[in-house]
Amino acid sequence: MKQRLYVWMDDEELVGQLDFNVDGMRQNSVFTYAQGWIDNPKGFDLSPAMPRSQIVASASLQGNSSPLVMPVADSTPDSWGRAIMRAANGGRTMNDFEYLTGVDDFLRSGALRFYESDAPGALPLAQPRTGENAFSIPRLIELESMVQEARAFEADPAYYRENRAKLLAGQILLDAAGSLGGARPKVNVRDEYQAIWIAKLPKMDDEYDMARAEVLTLRLAGEIGMTVAEAQTFVVSGQFPVALIKRFDRSYEDAGNPRRIHLITAQTFMGLPGTEPSNYVSIAEQMMSNGAGDDMNELWTRMAYSVLIQNTDDHLRNHGFIRTADRWALSPAYDINPDPSAGGTLKTAISEIHGNELDILAVLDAAPLFNIDPIEAREALRVMAEIIYERWRPLAAELGMAAKDIRALAPAFESPQVRKALSL
Repeated sequence: MKQRLYVWMDDEELVGQLDFNVDGMRQNSVFTYAQGWIDNPKGFDLSPAMPRSQIVASASLQGNSSPLVMPVADSTPDSWGRAIMRAANGGRTMNDFEYLTGVDDFLRSGALRFYESDAPGALPLAQPRTGENAFSIPRLIELESMVQEARAFEADPAYYRENRAKLLAGQILLDAAGSLGGARPKVNVRDEYQAIWIAKLPKMDDEYDMARAEVLTLRLAGEIGMTVAEAQTFVVSGQFPVALIKRFDRSYEDAGNPRRIHLITAQTFMGLPGTEPSNYVSIAEQMMSNGAGDDMNELWTRMAYSVLIQNTDDHLRNHGFIRTADRWALSPAYDINPDPSAGGTLKTAISEIHGNELDILAVLDAAPLFNIDPIEAREALRVMAEIIYERWRPLAAELGMAAKDIRALAPAFESPQVRKALSL
């Protein structure tokens, strides 16, 4: 089976075409840049590993790597969104092309849009439904039904799938998921100003208040000086805390028609297939080679923050890059979560030499590789540790976190690495 899509940058210009092939267990895709995009003085490579100079790029299904070329694969949903889409399709196995084309066009991550035709006036795939069953992005006040539906799906996916036709909210859950990544239940919602937020829903087996913990972590990072996604909590039915993260792949200067921003994961920025790991120094080197060198201090700070609060889920898909008018830049930080358990390690190593251990002295030793003076790095780490140690409990209280959850998180925010940094 062969299928073709035309890829546009928002609704402004044709970027190229994607040809997807399925032959039994084999799946692959070929992307060809449009000549107009190559000649456009404002055009750019969709990722550093996919330069326009090569015109054609390809990918194939191997292990856990996607058969879609990487910048396109970033537009597909991860495990939670895929689980919901499979439920909506009777539980059958789906390929990456089906996941890609099943995502609501309005909610799709980043700026790429997909069309079946390059003819003038063609409509993008997966248009929001119209007519009697029309659906718009749910409002914050509609989160209660989504929490209940997410829990029903968690509790018994098979029963949920069998009864989905009877569940209007189940369809809403499908539509609102979009191309969000990760394994936790999450949906897109809109506020009264029509801005889009990612609502991270509570899971039935959460050991502590994950929503407030994530918002706390991002706000604390902001106080340290990191560039972070805007975050707030929203309590549903007086009992279900939800973390709201404002989407930064949209510009809201025109509230009625938000402009899309090209966004890729660090996995794609590095050109690494599947979930192949890397290290922060290699990311910094790639940034230097692709005009993002001004953000190296920010990257080092994020690495240090992860070590200090024991963020052990810092894999490459939890780092992003956006395309500005003339260069690549680190996206606002997101998906940073403290881990209060002992014995964890970083998913992304500090460097090939320093490894994955949570070791603030290794962070200090690596500072020159990010063009940071060691004396300045030492002082920066001490100040970061002071802010974390002094501010996390007041911020937790401001967010309404229960005493038992504060106790549960203390080993992360008052970690051995924080204490070590305080003594620098």
